[in-house]
Amino acid sequence: MSDITTASNFLTAILSSSIKYKEMASSIKSDVEEKITTEESIKDLIKSFKNDDLVFVLGAGVSIDSGLPNWEVLLQNLLLSNLEIGMNNSSENDFLLAEIFTKIFPKSLTISARYLQNNYSNSEDPLAFEKEIRKVLYKKANQNNLKSKLVDEIIQFCVAPGKSSNLDSIITYNYDDVIEKAISNLEIDLPYKSIYSPGVNPSFNELPIYHVHGFLPENEELTAKNKVVLSDSHYHEQYKNIYSWENIVQINKFKENTCLFIGVSFTDPNMRRLLDIANLQRGNNNEYHYLIKRRFDHEELKLDVVEALKKEADLSFEENEQNDFKEQEIDQLVSNLASMMEDFQEEDLLSFGIRTIWVDNYEEIPGVLKEIRTG
Repeated sequence: MSDITTASNFLTAILSSSIKYKEMASSIKSDVEEKITTEESIKDLIKSFKNDDLVFVLGAGVSIDSGLPNWEVLLQNLLLSNLEIGMNNSSENDFLLAEIFTKIFPKSLTISARYLQNNYSNSEDPLAFEKEIRKVLYKKANQNNLKSKLVDEIIQFCVAPGKSSNLDSIITYNYDDVIEKAISNLEIDLPYKSIYSPGVNPSFNELPIYHVHGFLPENEELTAKNKVVLSDSHYHEQYKNIYSWENIVQINKFKENTCLFIGVSFTDPNMRRLLDIANLQRGNNNEYHYLIKRRFDHEELKLDVVEALKKEADLSFEENEQNDFKEQEIDQLVSNLASMMEDFQEEDLLSFGIRTIWVDNYEEIPGVLKEIRTG
């Protein structure tokens, strides 16, 4: 049997398995809950917004358009900066060595974060770690001065006509002051309160912005209250202290309000634990939170699939008559895998009482928010 025939048979078998898994997943999903349309989800969010019940929960994805790094890039840049400092900026070769080291450094973000935290623990400046994070955090934002349509639309929820805000509050897992700056740049006076330490409470007319992992404003002096949550040891502290202000705020909002998650990856173990607690306390009341999430990119997924197939079955993609057939099978396999992964993620989120609003690309999110705001 030729390599092409063997590869084709292998691909056909994989495709057949993916179809079976897809059918099984769909069957399980239909037993859990009827398919909820985007229109129904938006209708529910419009109702929550009009009832002053809506809470925005923001992750790193919200700040990326403003030129700020996600967690992975932030840690990589911190590591690189740390290595350069350790080498005393002695030569261009040292810069290159530091950059190569970050490429081969263990890929675990948890290991990187813990290494960085421990490296700063003996500094004479108790805020040396936070200052270095802030320096790296705003580096490209300062250079590019980017404007974000997503942030602009989020701010529109804070200036609803007739009152200071129809938004109950904002919870952010980001250290940055992107939201605060956008509010301050408005031509109207919109009272808000950044909350990032115990004992700070908003006034009646102020919009609370809860920085539950710490707050590093770009141009303000940092104090002991600006400590951030970054490494696993920080998360362990949050695990131990269920009654910390950060945990109490999240549990209360997850339990009492309708939350819309934007730019959140749902890999934070403490957040998942708090959602579980809140979901149990809410009971079976048919009330849900929502997440706006981008669908899997088929072209990106196809590259991974082709790479895996080449490795397992030694598939070649030279032009011949059978390649068209293989291309169709690969496209079908990619479509099935994307559907399976999206079903899997929907089920995971539903276990926390969260429904998913899918978009094809991130640029659609401001439009979804506008539909909720003006509905």
